[in-house]
Amino acid sequence: MKKVSLIPALVALLFTGVVSAQSYYPNVSYGGSCVNITSNLSYGSRGSEVTKLQEFLVAQNYPGGGSWMITGYYGNATVQAVRNFQQTAGLSMTGYADAQTRTAIQSRTCGAPPVLPSYLPTTPVTTYPYSTPSTYPTTPYTIGNAPTVGSLSIYTGVTGTIVNIQGSNFDQYTNAVRFGGVSVNASSNAGTQLSFVIPAVAPGTYQVSVQNARGTSNSMPFTVTAAGPNTCGPWGYGPTCSQLELTYMNPPSGATNAAVTIYGSGFSHTGNTIHFGQGIITNVSSHDGRSVSFTVSSTLAGYGSAQVVVGTYPVYVTNAYGQSSNALSFNVTSTGGSSHVPPVITGITGPTSLSTGAQGTWTLTLNTVSSTYVTTTVRWGDENTYGYAQNVQPTTLLQNQQTITLTHTYSVPGTYAITFTVVSPSGTSVSTATVVVGGGGTSYLSLASLNPTSGRPGTVVTLSGSGFSSSDNTVHFGVGGSRNVPAYGSTSLQFTVPSYVSPCDLIQSGYLCGSPVTSVTPGTYPVYVTNNAGATNILYFTVTQ
Repeated sequence: MKKVSLIPALVALLFTGVVSAQSYYPNVSYGGSCVNITSNLSYGSRGSEVTKLQEFLVAQNYPGGGSWMITGYYGNATVQAVRNFQQTAGLSMTGYADAQTRTAIQSRTCGAPPVLPSYLPTTPVTTYPYSTPSTYPTTPYTIGNAPTVGSLSIYTGVTGTIVNIQGSNFDQYTNAVRFGGVSVNASSNAGTQLSFVIPAVAPGTYQVSVQNARGTSNSMPFTVTAAGPNTCGPWGYGPTCSQLELTYMNPPSGATNAAVTIYGSGFSHTGNTIHFGQGIITNVSSHDGRSVSFTVSSTLAGYGSAQVVVGTYPVYVTNAYGQSSNALSFNVTSTGGSSHVPPVITGITGPTSLSTGAQGTWTLTLNTVSSTYVTTTVRWGDENTYGYAQNVQPTTLLQNQQTITLTHTYSVPGTYAITFTVVSPSGTSVSTATVVVGGGGTSYLSLASLNPTSGRPGTVVTLSGSGFSSSDNTVHFGVGGSRNVPAYGSTSLQFTVPSYVSPCDLIQSGYLCGSPVTSVTPGTYPVYVTNNAGATNILYFTVTQ
């Protein structure tokens, strides 16, 4: 006797929220062009079932689609194509290939269900999450929680208005906002907020709710008062709507790292996604709704990762409303040559001397033969004083020649070597600068040498430098030290290496201190001096056995 697989039905049950006894007909494979997706699929899914789904979607000839979509990875393009199919099938446009969507695909490609084989039952089989009804759990099993709408940012407005929904359990990609009888695409950054645009509907009051794979939320009323200046909804209808459409690219061809501008209409102010072959560039802004810009990368990311080679790539745009444009073609002519020349630091301007506590400003002039993205990092030279401290300038678009400004403040006098590093996909450029930091005045506090530089506890060490006061000097040794050390003139003083140290050594007399005392063991200890003029640079003394 052949066994009937209950797994597909159980998967469908899990995504309906609460599991209950459910009737279904077992899946039957159909021949010919019949498409039978056997499991629920969503953003991030991979495998042969995703490939089967993508082949079906490509065959529907949706705008911007093509064989390049058939990757076996359920990415943004697949989400949008599923939404397009759901719209034509009269389903909620979630972008999630759930049981209803899979059934609609099967219906469209297979027609009426065939006669079941004789070994299968002719009536629905009732199943439970476990093998027999006797083991059915008394507490229903749930997968996640249904979304909840807590509040709307506004409750009245004209069509084309952006509304924020505050709530919980929103999915990152597969949410559909139901505005009355209209589905509006939306995405969530943190699972607690959605943004959508009031579609082109007649004035009146509409119920707003959210649907995703977890279920359907509660609803809240929104009153449309009038048609706004832009009534363009996710599908581009309305008398003043500007359809998302690409007209041309400038340039239409070039090497990798070339800067390209796409011209057309219907781009959203923010949140546009540019599809370049199998790669995507997200969160692209348009200042006028008629153009967006991007840089041709040397690698494609979004549907896995692949190297860009010489050839022609389809390019289309999806805006923040979920609307996809037509596709244009960009011809990659070269992946080498000038586009792979790293940026060069051609100049550094900044102070050569500073007082402690004063902020210094350095400006780097960068140059490259083409537009590229760069990240600037800086080592200021005082890492040994305060631990590792590296400044990172966020990735910026470098267009031929550009300047980047950086600031830093030093708290300890001394001479510091600064290292600037610029990194791009084409290579790295490094340059250095030097700054002398003083305590103020012509004779700033500094520490030039220790004599000797090693010895046992009890060793008398001469500290040479400048700016020492007659008696108000504190010698810091490790975590402790000694206060009120007299100086010989302003250039030297003596200090005895202690056997024990504690932070209490540095506390002014008359104050209580409960810090522990630790013995000075063999090793290297930082030494520096402070007084009313500030603090010196750090030198090191090695304690021997």
